[in-house]
Amino acid sequence: MEAPPEEDDSCGILPENIDALNWFLRMQTQWRVGMNGPTGMDYGLFLLWAKDEGVKRGDRVWLLDDLRLMEREFLAALHQPA
Repeated sequence: MEAPPEEDDSCGILPENIDALNWFLRMQTQWRVGMNGPTGMDYGLFLLWAKDEGVKRGDRVWLLDDLRLMEREFLAALHQPA
């Protein structure tokens, strides 16, 4: 009898999403916080950092869109009732 396959706990990231994920992780300490916890990211800092690092304007636009999507999903998960 064969052993059952091991579960894979890893999370696959599509190559086209790696840059946006890396920016999201870099921005993890740049949340605006209110009385009920995080409310959103400080995008001004992202734009400053990205410009300083030579990220092209067009790339900053789609990265910002992806950051907003991840931010919405994170906040929705964070604020779900237990």
